[in-house]
Amino acid sequence: MIPVGLFSIRQAEEADLERIVQLDQLFGSVALTRDYFEAWLHHHPQGFLVAEYDRRIYGYSMVIYLHEHQIRENWYLDTGGGTCSTHSPLGEYLYAVSIASQKQEAARALFIANRRYFIRSHVYQTVIFGRLPRFRKWVESQGYQPDALTPELKRRLLNLYVNTLHDPYQVFYEGLSFMPEYGVVDYLEGDADSLNCALKLVWRNPYYQPLSRDRALVETVSQPVQAAIATRG
Repeated sequence: MIPVGLFSIRQAEEADLERIVQLDQLFGSVALTRDYFEAWLHHHPQGFLVAEYDRRIYGYSMVIYLHEHQIRENWYLDTGGGTCSTHSPLGEYLYAVSIASQKQEAARALFIANRRYFIRSHVYQTVIFGRLPRFRKWVESQGYQPDALTPELKRRLLNLYVNTLHDPYQVFYEGLSFMPEYGVVDYLEGDADSLNCALKLVWRNPYYQPLSRDRALVETVSQPVQAAIATRG
């Protein structure tokens, strides 16, 4: 457990899952069910954190390590169907699977804690695919029918939205030193408010040093038990 501002950040436990399911309702149509969170506890419990204040949980986050070739820019493919079974301990990317918070301060505390816990020299960058829950209403305000967009038109409108407007989510992430790269079409199936789209943001590790082949082999061999047990902005 580490203190960050008013919050205590600790690893999630099974007893927390009922509250975490409640928090995830913030995702609306793409809220997850308890079995997803149980899978996270099984595959990578160290990456599953909660922000607690006065014995109440106000937010949670889940991250995994991935190699570049594992990132397909689709939430279900990247996360093994949402189970986080794709977690690769030596992966050079820290991938944000999901974060939900009732208070912005709790979300900020979780991001800070994730950097403290998980950024190591072998991590090239942190990757977030942030939801754009105001995108659908913006498309409607431009006179388009969101469900009738062609893929090409959706991509063009998405690029216009993320490059010329200041989405509140984007502003929040940029305040944490994440830099937007581009919009991603069809990232999260079922996210009606975002039209399944997301904004890719990254934070590059200034201390990055790639693992040498010898060190990578040694670390892989030294973790047989973890590999046997372990394998959603």
